[in-house]
Amino acid sequence: MDQTQHETPTVLVVEDDKDLADTYELWLDPEYEVRTAYSGADGLALYDSSVDVVLLDRCIPDLSGLDVLRSMSTRDINDQKAMLTAVDPGHELVDLPCDDYVTKPVSKSTLRETVQELQVRTRLDDDIQRHFALTSKIVALEQSDADGVDPAIEKLRRDASQIRARIDDRLSELDGYDSAFLALE
Repeated sequence: MDQTQHETPTVLVVEDDKDLADTYELWLDPEYEVRTAYSGADGLALYDSSVDVVLLDRCIPDLSGLDVLRSMSTRDINDQKAMLTAVDPGHELVDLPCDDYVTKPVSKSTLRETVQELQVRTRLDDDIQRHFALTSKIVALEQSDADGVDPAIEKLRRDASQIRARIDDRLSELDGYDSAFLALE
């Protein structure tokens, strides 16, 4: 099943501090289905294609959060991963396969905003890819000398326009977030 079809998004919390992990779960429930793992190994066991967002502690005693993150990233799962950690990021952040990096302590509002933003991003990926594919086809057809391509181009333009509207709607949901990728515009 495509993750965008979930009724309730699934968040996997991987945190060895049981009280903190349980607090995150309380803060996210009932808006999200929350799976909680208190070890890296348990986090990997609970990680599957139904997970939309992963909140991962960097310092986990049994298996480092970095090892868990790298292992998760080898799987073909369309999710977003955030490191939630007391460790300030360094130059190694460039190579970490995570989508966000939040330094503890984390407030309820910060946690919820992070999950909401990451959830929006999971919905954007397929549409953006589809939009690029449609645009490429439009360009190829416009450069073609073939007869009868005008109706095909118009259909592709309508489809691309619908997708672009969905993308714009989702981007507007990000208004107010201090996101690096939005600052690049």
